[in-house]
Amino acid sequence: MIPKRLVPPVVCVLLSMAPASAMMPWPREGIAEVENGKSAPFVGSWSMVLAGQPDTTYATCELPVRIEAADDRHIFYQGPKDTPAEAATELVAKDGRTRWLPVAGGPSYFAVWVHPDRFHLYDLDVEAGVDWGEPYAFTRCD
Repeated sequence: MIPKRLVPPVVCVLLSMAPASAMMPWPREGIAEVENGKSAPFVGSWSMVLAGQPDTTYATCELPVRIEAADDRHIFYQGPKDTPAEAATELVAKDGRTRWLPVAGGPSYFAVWVHPDRFHLYDLDVEAGVDWGEPYAFTRCD
């Protein structure tokens, strides 16, 4: 930690006023071990929580999110209580991340791989921007 006497006082004040979510250490680009824009890394069963809020669980390994490959660049996403997806989601590599673009329309997301068995999913809202502080964290079950 940098001693406070070495940091200008205005910086200390600004940092103390920043919301906690703005200071979260979530990476904005994926790791090099996982190729962006490909379906294979996403295939499997996943638990899902709201990162930074472990009490907010959306899926467990007992009742997981399931992702299947439609082809090399498309996936089928099935939530824990959903019926099998009828429309695929296109995967596009961009800016060190993987964009999720639903073929049938709907909200877009992007994934940032933080480990070969863990990725963070962010809501891509063109008007509101990205909430970098609260991604959905997916951890591989199988």
